Amino acid sequence: MSHANIWVVDDDDDHRESLCDLIAAAGHNPVELSGGIAARDALGGPLPDLILSDLRMPGLDGIGLLEAVRAVAADLPIVLLTGHGDVTQAVRAMQLGAQDFLEKPYDADHLLTVVARSLVAGRLHAENKMLRERLKVEEAHLIGETTAINAVRQRLTEIAALPVDVILQGETGTGKELAARSLHTQSGLSGPFVTINCAALPNSGFDVDLFGRMDATGTLQPGRVGLAEGGTLFLDQIDVMPLELQPLLLRLLQSRQIEPVGGREPIEVDLRVVASASEDLKELIARGAFRQDLYYRLAGVEIQLPPLRQIAPDIPVLFVHFLTQAAARHGVPVPQIAFAERKALQSHDWPGNAHQLRQAAHRRILGLDGVADTRDLAVTGTLKDRVARFEALEIMRVLDQCRGNTARAAAQLGIPRRTLNAKMNRQGIKP
Repeated sequence: MSHANIWVVDDDDDHRESLCDLIAAAGHNPVELSGGIAARDALGGPLPDLILSDLRMPGLDGIGLLEAVRAVAADLPIVLLTGHGDVTQAVRAMQLGAQDFLEKPYDADHLLTVVARSLVAGRLHAENKMLRERLKVEEAHLIGETTAINAVRQRLTEIAALPVDVILQGETGTGKELAARSLHTQSGLSGPFVTINCAALPNSGFDVDLFGRMDATGTLQPGRVGLAEGGTLFLDQIDVMPLELQPLLLRLLQSRQIEPVGGREPIEVDLRVVASASEDLKELIARGAFRQDLYYRLAGVEIQLPPLRQIAPDIPVLFVHFLTQAAARHGVPVPQIAFAERKALQSHDWPGNAHQLRQAAHRRILGLDGVADTRDLAVTGTLKDRVARFEALEIMRVLDQCRGNTARAAAQLGIPRRTLNAKMNRQGIKP
């Protein structure tokens, strides 16, 4: 990292000036500060990329300066210069967040190495902080730019503020909880987002868990339904909710009231209900495994979330998103994804959808080669098989860009429309 702004803090004029000369010779911009108090006062203005500070200084020593800096810039790297007898204090400074320390007399080359390493660490901290902030925003929204994902996003936005309950259907890992949170975020509801995992409801005491109880003093101990007052109640995996519990939920949806255990009067609740299901609820109704009246109470709006195989052009985008998350968590740079790897990601089967893709990205960041590593996802088979798969991916990508218009897609691909239709029929591709 060249041309970094570096504060050199020392009450010894000669040492400070010689250190500034060394820093300048290395291509950086040194700023002289005559002691800890001067450096603390300068914290109100533009901050440097690195602080080099002596440990022993009158008025405010290096430890005091470190504490002052951490109060305004938690990730700003500080390197302390210590005398022989100050090593214990220097170790304490490291525990408080100093980047490194050098014991005097130090070698000039070694000092510049420490400076370079500390600047890289500071830059990574800053980049990871920006990544985390960006991810907080992205995590509230579905990722992708295919027609299918754009349609889901648009539908969520259209109904977010409407007082309707919603069923989100899709395979495992298609982003149903993310879609539910997006609905809640856009709804303007002031209450919280509360999740009930219908697959994990207790065999006994579930009524207390859901609806709360009134204790001996007449004080309500709210259940999870009551906690969602004014917000969103997300019923995750409602398709596996035991049949015997479904009438309780039906009564809640019909009356918008709860009856706490031990209570005498029902309590009204104001909330939106969003449910998710991996299996087709209509098929469950036909098998007698789900109540039809409950389905129709829930299905004010029903939204289907597509699996990854139906949004292949979005797979590399999602993979980079998951890489970015994992890189921010582990404090490492985000690796570049080559074109061949992007194609391999698109052609790979992802039965676990985003859950499986996220794990592959995490393994990539950790360098766990050979454990379903993304570099091992290349298309197998004969050359004819590989060409056919590549052709199908390109056709799907162009169709998506053309919003399913086969005439435009054929023109963009430079082939007759009849040829495109034939290839689509052969590959099982639907516009």
